[in-house]
Amino acid sequence: MPSTDFVTLYDLRAAEYVIAVSYLMLFAFFWRALAPKPEPAVARARVAAPSWFALPDAVKLHPGHAWARVEDDGLVSVGLDDFGHKLIGSLDTAVLPEPGTRLEQGRPGFVLHADGRRIDVLSPVDGEVAAVNQAAIADPNGLHADPYGSGWLLRLRPNGALGRNMKQLLTGDTARLYMERAAEGLRARLTPELGALAADGGQPVHGFAREIEPLRWDSLVREALLTDDLGPDAEVPRA
Repeated sequence: MPSTDFVTLYDLRAAEYVIAVSYLMLFAFFWRALAPKPEPAVARARVAAPSWFALPDAVKLHPGHAWARVEDDGLVSVGLDDFGHKLIGSLDTAVLPEPGTRLEQGRPGFVLHADGRRIDVLSPVDGEVAAVNQAAIADPNGLHADPYGSGWLLRLRPNGALGRNMKQLLTGDTARLYMERAAEGLRARLTPELGALAADGGQPVHGFAREIEPLRWDSLVREALLTDDLGPDAEVPRA
């Protein structure tokens, strides 16, 4: 693909992503304004966590299911959210950019391999890679248990765009609403096979994309992670 076409493709993706974030923020505003006001304790329980996926308060969410969190030292930790981990399931390898690599928000940040198939994940913010999680490279399946803690993948040194980047991410009730909407979409696709996919209490089995689309599960994952228009030879970020 010519380089000009490649840039245009990502510019279009970035524009679509900004529009989607703006829509979600407006939707959340009107949803909160028009929804009946429950008792305070009920309201807190309603937004405390999505029914299927965890999302801590301090984490900001990219629509492509990468997360970002500014640490006390000023670096930004980045990883794959709980939704992404449960959707993909067991991993073969994690291919992380080398320190010194410059990443851009909404463009490829790192690559995961599962069942011999490649999954690209978009970077949630701009920045230069300061550190990578060596444990993730050695044992990528160890990330699933704590995706927002020990399961971080990259630490980025942000540039002057961090404030603007963060405004483009989802947070708080808006992020939780996004996760809940993703869960609702999956429930619709799982019906009536939900019983076969639920391991316990309605929770999806680990790697449930393979249960929904056994032959094309990676296409489902790329659709959810907003990388469905990337080919198998997409460029891996390099220093």
